[in-house]
Amino acid sequence: MRRRQALQITAAAAALPWTGCGGAPPEPRVEPTTQPLPSAAAPPEPAAPPSATTPATAEAPPEPAPEPPPEPEKPPEPSYSRVLCRVGKNHGHVFEVTLADVLAGAARTYQIAGSSKHKHEVTLTAEDMKTLLRGELLRAKSTQGLTHTHRVHVRCAPAEDPPEWVTVCSAEFTGQDEHELIITAADMDAGADRTYDVQGLAGHAHALTITAADFQKLKKEGAVSIHTSRLEEDSHKHVVIIRYRRPKKG
Repeated sequence: MRRRQALQITAAAAALPWTGCGGAPPEPRVEPTTQPLPSAAAPPEPAAPPSATTPATAEAPPEPAPEPPPEPEKPPEPSYSRVLCRVGKNHGHVFEVTLADVLAGAARTYQIAGSSKHKHEVTLTAEDMKTLLRGELLRAKSTQGLTHTHRVHVRCAPAEDPPEWVTVCSAEFTGQDEHELIITAADMDAGADRTYDVQGLAGHAHALTITAADFQKLKKEGAVSIHTSRLEEDSHKHVVIIRYRRPKKG
């Protein structure tokens, strides 16, 4: 009995905290716990360099739209209103070319019998029509009728003959070759040396030179006689008598 009480008292005393004598009760033993070591932190990324701020620039004005290419220049409209046709050594033949024919530009054959009792034809090609449209003098020849042919002249012209087509002198050639000479009013006024092509309706050409002295003689005496150049083929030349009548004043 006494032993049992003694054991109970001892057990109760062991359960009481230790006090007194200033001593602290022994700390309970703490078992060390193993915890995972923190992983090595990744090195910090380098900071991005500060972006250079470009100063705001004013917007450029829009470029003007390109101008369309200029339209090609149109060729000037011809100032012709008629076509002049001439037949050399004519005996009743009629040769007529209309301006519409020239503008059409197609080759065309013309019957030129007229009042004559025999026939001739004159053919103008497309190239001939272009020549006429450029204002150039066209020389051509008819087909043969009976035993002969005719030389023809064709030219587009304005309503009135220009001054360079108008002669103020008459010219008479020896022979029967139908040569022609045109001396304009401007030529007479200038009175300077000048050489002319005097082919006319003939089949060959000659040159004729009028000197300043010849012009002076024409003005004073009203006439002068001059030789043409010599044709190399047969060495012939012509004497030309030129007459001038001074125009009346006012």
